Amino acid sequence: MMTYKVRTPELALAYITDCNLATVESMAMKKTRPKGEFERQISIAQTAINWMLQMGVDVSDTRAAKIVADYNGDVTEYIKEIMV
Repeated sequence: MMTYKVRTPELALAYITDCNLATVESMAMKKTRPKGEFERQISIAQTAINWMLQMGVDVSDTRAAKIVADYNGDVTEYIKEIMV
């Protein structure tokens, strides 16, 4: 998702969720990472996806789309697939 598309609170949540998931993905691909920070970022991403789903926010233009479609919205399961 691109910042120029953000025009509503719903799109702002989608954008921030997408940015957070990018951080989680980046951390997952590192050989060493601060465990507490990694777990915190996963928790934030999970909360954001849960909110998007509860509030009916479209996930289709975000990284959350794959997590919702392929992992039933579970960030931890998704991360297991990409972790180094």
